Amino acid sequence: MKNTIRIGTRGSKLALYQAYRVKESLEQKFPEKVFEIVIVKTKGDKILDVPLSKIGDKGLFTKELEVAMFNDEIDMAVHSLKDLPTVFPVGTKLGAVLERGTVNDALVSKNHLKISEFTAEHTVATSSLRRKAQLLKRYPNLNIVEIRGNVNTRIRKMEEGYCDAMIMAAAGLQRLEMDAYITEIIDPEVMIPACGQGAMAIEIKDNDPEIEKLVGAINHEETMITSSAERAFLNTLEGGCQIPVGSTCKIIGDQVKITGFVSSIDGSNFLKESASGPVGNARQIAIDLAKKLFAAGGKEILDSIRTENFPAQKVELPLQDKIIISTRPADANDDLPQLLKNAGSKVVSLPMIQIEPASLTSVEIDKLKNLDQFNWVIFTSKNGVASFFKQLIEINGNTTLPASLKIVVIGEKTAAELDYYGYAPHLAGEKNTSLNLINDLIDKYNPQGQNFLLVLGNLADNSIENRLSQTNVVSRINVYNTVKPAKADQKILDLVANDNYDLIIFTSPSTFNNFCYFYGTANISRLKIASIGTTTTSAIKATGVSPLITANKSNAGGLYTSIINYYQSEQK
Repeated sequence: MKNTIRIGTRGSKLALYQAYRVKESLEQKFPEKVFEIVIVKTKGDKILDVPLSKIGDKGLFTKELEVAMFNDEIDMAVHSLKDLPTVFPVGTKLGAVLERGTVNDALVSKNHLKISEFTAEHTVATSSLRRKAQLLKRYPNLNIVEIRGNVNTRIRKMEEGYCDAMIMAAAGLQRLEMDAYITEIIDPEVMIPACGQGAMAIEIKDNDPEIEKLVGAINHEETMITSSAERAFLNTLEGGCQIPVGSTCKIIGDQVKITGFVSSIDGSNFLKESASGPVGNARQIAIDLAKKLFAAGGKEILDSIRTENFPAQKVELPLQDKIIISTRPADANDDLPQLLKNAGSKVVSLPMIQIEPASLTSVEIDKLKNLDQFNWVIFTSKNGVASFFKQLIEINGNTTLPASLKIVVIGEKTAAELDYYGYAPHLAGEKNTSLNLINDLIDKYNPQGQNFLLVLGNLADNSIENRLSQTNVVSRINVYNTVKPAKADQKILDLVANDNYDLIIFTSPSTFNNFCYFYGTANISRLKIASIGTTTTSAIKATGVSPLITANKSNAGGLYTSIINYYQSEQK
């Protein structure tokens, strides 16, 4: 019998809220056991600039959690039920659901705009085709735009003029204690919710009777009946989370009533029906209702949508057959290898640094316990953000930051990592250098006598601290360490030595210096190098070597673009 039970979750603020709800419920039932939270990042959390309808189905937010279960890294996974595929991977199943929260969608708007007041002059933001279709059915001329990111980020975008209103799940806002932003809870007659919306789900392995018994003790039977009926409706229509399909089921005495719809994206072809019957037949009633809609024209609607969302695309491979060596640490969140592979190259991994968690001193721990003593916190890398919040969870048991704390970050990746944990920066330096960041900060805010917390790695220099400490109080915490790997793959070093490669990428001075440690310096002048930016290039040039490529923008996208441009110019 296990004494410590590991609960897997995404790391966003909402996901952590749900995981802690499950943890608390289990602790009440089984006080003799230890329950711990394990954070797993998923693909859906890494892609913030592409419409959800273009990048996949519900597995976007769940696959990595399931892999962690199969690898025995976690014992169960907590999800929003609406994010779960209707068919579980072989070896897993739905173990339990907690009592459902608010099922409805909610309107968040400027100037208390109500949904009944929408006109063609208004812009409404949503990432859901289900919501878009229902809005356009009612308001065909409404301007609808995509929006991604956490709730804070979306609200900031709205306040900055990106849109007049947004539609989100009411339960999510309420669980984040942000229901004050809700202008209107939308009646399901106006907008049918997503299947399973408002319910928290626990996924388990189907061959683990001990865990099944534990989660079964906190299962809410009524929520299981209604949400299972809605998921059966969705599954029968072969719908993913980005298909305009929705349903809502409720129990009235010993009867259930389920209402469902399927629609074209523009709402012009909209099919909606309801059905009722005994509670014991809820699932079959939902299936029959879906079949009725499918036969009445739903099939043609869904076939048309899938063609629109995933059209055949012409594939161009500007890096066809190029062998590119990456010295970055292997990281599932690193976009660069996949970008290069998509362009036709073979990417060979030769990690020249390792990222390790730092052991904090008692003084540093005290700072994390008392973040309200700081006016500002500065992050210079996504590793810093991720390590900081993991330390917070270990020390404080949550990722909550004081509302008064202003956040500054360098670069898009760092901002995206912050977004993942539920926060939006007050200032994001776009040029990926400490000097530019501090200049932007001083120009915009001119801080005097403020308390700053710098969240860094062990190799970060003192440039930010030196500049800010002239007029402010600055504290530093090294939350992670960048270290040299114990060894390097000799076969890949031989590829370089024998010139059997096209390009080697360095993304920091450390990756270059550590490579030289393993490879030697006798032949480094022959290296075909791509550098992520000027800081790395300066370190390389100090050894007498000049990179073939230096990225114009110091991130994965900038380096990728510079590599493509280099090879395309060679072909001319």
